[in-house]
Amino acid sequence: MKVVEENRGIRVDPGSNPTAPPGATGTIRLLLLVDRPIIRDAIRALFEAAPDFVLTAGHDAGRPVPAGVDVILVDLQLRDRDGIAVAADLVRGDGPGVVMLADTADDADVDRAARAGVRGYLLEDDETALLMAGVKAVAAGDAWWSPRAARHLLAAYRRVAAADTPRRDPQVAGLTPRERGVIRLIALGRSNAEIATELLLGRATVKTHVSRVLTKLKLRDRTQLAAFAHRNGLV
Repeated sequence: MKVVEENRGIRVDPGSNPTAPPGATGTIRLLLLVDRPIIRDAIRALFEAAPDFVLTAGHDAGRPVPAGVDVILVDLQLRDRDGIAVAADLVRGDGPGVVMLADTADDADVDRAARAGVRGYLLEDDETALLMAGVKAVAAGDAWWSPRAARHLLAAYRRVAAADTPRRDPQVAGLTPRERGVIRLIALGRSNAEIATELLLGRATVKTHVSRVLTKLKLRDRTQLAAFAHRNGLV
């Protein structure tokens, strides 16, 4: 199906039903917000040649989104506005899926796009099959990130996760399994007698273990030992 542009807007060829729900006609209605002529023409030609897309091209970022659009493809490098900011304005719970089109998988851009709530991030030099699959996935309600963009996103997630995970004191590695068990029970508020019962040890042995770990970790008392246990994930 071809789209004919007129001065007053977009005219779809006769016989189509632009208000039909996605999938009802086997087509996906795609809106382009791409300013760069070379990129816009290439993307337009790609999707116009596909029988399962209806293309709305040359849309101005300042105009309301036409009714019935399934996916909006937003250029990261819009001429007068920040593409990611435009995408963030277009993201709505029940609105069209928003996909970024970028020239690189820059860490900062990928992170901002994810925070903006877009459901897709495609690269200009992705293979045609990936571009098509990405738009179709978002039209179906799923998410699709170019493999290179996904790697950056996962790397950023791992960095955040690592920063949120407290680092263990190197001294933890020098503790025996028995010493860790004693420390854990102390952190849980057990007395020496209770520890002896739970670990099937004599009270004198438990007392020796407590004294030894305090010396090994250079801690003053059971309170500091309990704090050490919680800080290093031994509880």
